[in-house]
Amino acid sequence: MRVGILCRDKTLHGVRRISEAARRRKHRVRVLDPYRFLLKLGAGEISLEFRGKPFAGADVYLPRLGANISEHSLALIRHLETSGALVVNGSRAIETARDKLRTLQLLAQNGLPVPKTAFAPDPAYLRAALEGVGGAPVVMKLPRGTQGKGVMRARDAQEAQAISEVMWSLQRDAIVQEYVEEARRGDLRVIVIGSEVAAAVRRRASSDDFRTNLHRGGSVKKTTPTKRAAGLAVSAAKLCGLEISGVDLLETKRGPLVLEVNAAPGFEGVERAGGPDVAPLIVDYVERRYREHKKKKG
Repeated sequence: MRVGILCRDKTLHGVRRISEAARRRKHRVRVLDPYRFLLKLGAGEISLEFRGKPFAGADVYLPRLGANISEHSLALIRHLETSGALVVNGSRAIETARDKLRTLQLLAQNGLPVPKTAFAPDPAYLRAALEGVGGAPVVMKLPRGTQGKGVMRARDAQEAQAISEVMWSLQRDAIVQEYVEEARRGDLRVIVIGSEVAAAVRRRASSDDFRTNLHRGGSVKKTTPTKRAAGLAVSAAKLCGLEISGVDLLETKRGPLVLEVNAAPGFEGVERAGGPDVAPLIVDYVERRYREHKKKKG
């Protein structure tokens, strides 16, 4: 099986681990920078060049591009899908997951529990947004971001106003979300592959931060999610159309809430915590999907 991993940095932990797991099974793996592709279209023709040469293609493509995926990279994934290639995850799912607000809208529409959230498109609506989520303290986020970037806590209305003014001055919108006091204990990162929970860790923030991301100094501990939490994670991934995902849950007095759904989840924390080896599980799933894809094509 020829595997093409779409990523700009082949040294990333997840990319390296998936590549190693696939190569151990004698699959051919290439890490492909989306910005080295030329997309070509004509009457009845869809083709690609890579680094200035005709691109022979791969049997399956794995985008590992995160929430900051560019329009060019999304266009490439759509181009591959249009040509009939197997892409895990697909463009629609990635486009949904990269937008935090769109993800929350979809989950709320389908009855999944999410934190109280407001979207303030103008400074004049900030006070109403704060009231809508229960008042300060609040969490303020950019619609797109990874590894805790663009996520800030405002302790009072004045801080929220200052943060929002900076965001709007940069022509960036602000998501305002309730600050869940119980979240100080951390959150759950659940890795979902297909329709099953593959691994889960409990993440804790460092003493000088409220964000639990490993890249922000957070710590991790292996855990087994409750049946309710596991079912919620699988449902959230399915609603977003993701085949491989990382679902972040907050444990509250109201029960688990879906915080975010990630289309290219890191699993370094799972390994550090002594959890399952996620990369081979991803390869297992991709092999199964490729067999189904070949059978469907006849």
